[in-house]
Amino acid sequence: MADKHHGPGIVTLLVYLIGAASLTGGLSGWVHASGAYAWLTELSAPSWTPAYSLLNIVGLFVPALAVLSLWIVQHSGRNGTRLWASLLVLIWLAGMTAQIIAFFSLRDVSTGFVIALGLWVYALLASQLVGRSSRAAGILLWLPLAWHTFLVVLGFELMRLNSGATWGGGL
Repeated sequence: MADKHHGPGIVTLLVYLIGAASLTGGLSGWVHASGAYAWLTELSAPSWTPAYSLLNIVGLFVPALAVLSLWIVQHSGRNGTRLWASLLVLIWLAGMTAQIIAFFSLRDVSTGFVIALGLWVYALLASQLVGRSSRAAGILLWLPLAWHTFLVVLGFELMRLNSGATWGGGL
């Protein structure tokens, strides 16, 4: 007889969301308490950079979307693909956390850009593969991917404006 319940229930989703909110809130607090936020505001930034408070707020919601995608793939993903799709999303979440920690710990815009670019390549691949397990989960990952794409472009501009290197032959 087939099991009608494929994955975690609503309580598990709430635990996931509370965990994501706690992690992102903790990271945000650490960035401010460690002086990294002050370092960030001293950097030269492109004129199109949104207010850092807006970047912080959006950054709080992006992991929640990834967690929701994780829950969807665990709950309704195709048989035989739930485990690896779940692992892909978990690695992405861990990568987002590691990227924030590395960027603000090292306070190096060039290294931060390289890490962001590497995570973006991973996120692009992961969103495609997760979509094969659960279309809804894969589509939901488009928003975090779009946000990460924006952060990669912003990271490149921060690196260009603050590293002293001339990119593109100084053009």
